[in-house]
Amino acid sequence: MINPMRSQPTRMMGLASGMDTDFIIQQTLRMHQFKIDNHMRNKKLIEWRQQTHNSIKDEITTLRGTFLSNLGSKSMMNRNVFNATKATITGKNASAVSVTTLTGTPTGKITIGHISSLAKGANITSGSSVSLGGTGFNPNTRLDSLNFRGEQQIIFENFKASVKNAAGETTTIARDSLPADLNDLFTGADVKTELKVGGNSYEIVRNGDIIQIYEAGTATLKETFDLGSAEDNKATFNIDGAAFTIAKDGEDIRLNGQRLNFYQEAIIGSGDSAVSLRKSVDNGVIANDGKALEFIGETSMTVNGKEITIFSNDTITTMLNKVNSSGAGVTMSYSRLTDRFTIEHNTVGSKLDEDLIVTGTGNLLEMLSGSGPISTDGSLAKVIINDEEVESRTNTFEYRGLRITLNSTTEENDEETTVTFTRDATPALNAIKDFINSYNAIIKRLEGLLSERKSSTEVGYKPLTDEEKLGMSDKQIDEWEAIARKGILRGDNGIQNLVSNLRRSFFENIEGMGMSASQLGLTTGSLNEGTGGQIIINEERLRAALEADPDRVADIFVKIDTSGDSPRGVGLLHKLDGYMRDFVNTSQSVSIKSLEDSLKRANEQIQKMQERMYAEEDKLYRQFAAMESAMQKLQQQGGWFSAMLGQ
Repeated sequence: MINPMRSQPTRMMGLASGMDTDFIIQQTLRMHQFKIDNHMRNKKLIEWRQQTHNSIKDEITTLRGTFLSNLGSKSMMNRNVFNATKATITGKNASAVSVTTLTGTPTGKITIGHISSLAKGANITSGSSVSLGGTGFNPNTRLDSLNFRGEQQIIFENFKASVKNAAGETTTIARDSLPADLNDLFTGADVKTELKVGGNSYEIVRNGDIIQIYEAGTATLKETFDLGSAEDNKATFNIDGAAFTIAKDGEDIRLNGQRLNFYQEAIIGSGDSAVSLRKSVDNGVIANDGKALEFIGETSMTVNGKEITIFSNDTITTMLNKVNSSGAGVTMSYSRLTDRFTIEHNTVGSKLDEDLIVTGTGNLLEMLSGSGPISTDGSLAKVIINDEEVESRTNTFEYRGLRITLNSTTEENDEETTVTFTRDATPALNAIKDFINSYNAIIKRLEGLLSERKSSTEVGYKPLTDEEKLGMSDKQIDEWEAIARKGILRGDNGIQNLVSNLRRSFFENIEGMGMSASQLGLTTGSLNEGTGGQIIINEERLRAALEADPDRVADIFVKIDTSGDSPRGVGLLHKLDGYMRDFVNTSQSVSIKSLEDSLKRANEQIQKMQERMYAEEDKLYRQFAAMESAMQKLQQQGGWFSAMLGQ
């Protein structure tokens, strides 16, 4: 091959020798190119192995993140996944309670009687409706637009506006530092607008019917017109080779038919800290950089030591979100129906004077409290279950293997609510099947890679060189390389060990149980058929195990040993996750690192071989050039002798 990185002489026959120099040199270098091509093919095989290992890593990581992580979208690590008991609630007050079964919930039933109180934290509530006329507020209305009882509004202070200064930095200006009437800022300021022609800027200044055009930022006057006395109230002029017509149209001024928007400008400060404010002549809006200038005031409240700043452009919803996310441990709410605000401590049973302290600036709390706040201490949830009085500091609590949530109170003499528990293994069975199907998809691919080999007719399929691809279509290249890839990870030790360890996990007894997953109906395929790592589910047997003892099934999958210094997962899923984690972090990392090193060495070897070939190529061209020169001289001498003899 000719070195593509250097310029080559035009291919031609040797003038003196008549030899095809390029052809001879390329044929001489064929052995060099043959060796380079072989190394390029080996390099491509390394890259394919590297790509395959990375894709395996991604698939296993996805499986672990989906099923074997506590935060996975289909996590199997929660014992309640294997719950095979469902609750059916009947009775007049069925909606007053919600019941969630757990894996240890037995079949049977319970009765829920009088719910005398719900758990509630210490709270402060508006003593009366707070809106003007008691009509209620839209929660998305700005606070500075709300009219409270007695036609009052929230008092805000420290009004500031964000603007950009001459240096382009965002800064703030305080309303208190400006004239009481902002219009005073623009007294005596020119009424003007901007005109750009090419790369130059100009200002059009208007004083009644008098129009003057200046170079921007200077006192250089370019044109002046009195449109009141001009013919048809119109004038024409040229600037930088561009023609313009300016005309008075009623109260408007038009330039080439387009209405001009005039403004006044005031500069606050000096140098880079200077701020430019503009007042539109049309609507009087003060703006900066085309944005409306808005002064935002503030006030605040402090809840349990957490200060929360409230701005005048906040809405009721924004204020509630600020309080609830402040870390004060409270929930603030507004009911449009009752037209009242409530701040409630999140910890039920707490005392108001100990845990819920609210202060504020200005008249904020006065506006939110109506005719005066009503303070209430926290209370416990109280309910009769199976004729037993149960108290709880929260409305959701566990009771004898159940998770019960109280939604509302009931009348003392109302009929009891009945909760019946029956077995329903379908949700748990479907969750297990979903995991096994995803697991089998990965194992099937790994087993295929381990056993994959080329047939006798495919042995000659090797990675293609760039030159070989030139005469092939994309489809032909893809089909060729699909065969050439076969067997690149055949017998890989890391993958083989992973598949073997995962398979063995289904037959090993779970620590402390004397049982394995195979006894639930989860067995493996045939080693002879290359499916020994894939899991076969005996649905009938697994369903029976779930219905008989879902708690034991959960132990087989996700048991945690707490007998030592720290909890340790010993269930099947913990084992599978451990083997996969070790493979990705250790075995496969070593394989990928080894392939990276091999790829680096291959690139270095190819570069050295190419350099040797290019050096040999240059040497041959110099030798042929010297030969041609010598023969040319010899021919010239022969011609001279022939000429002499002829004379």
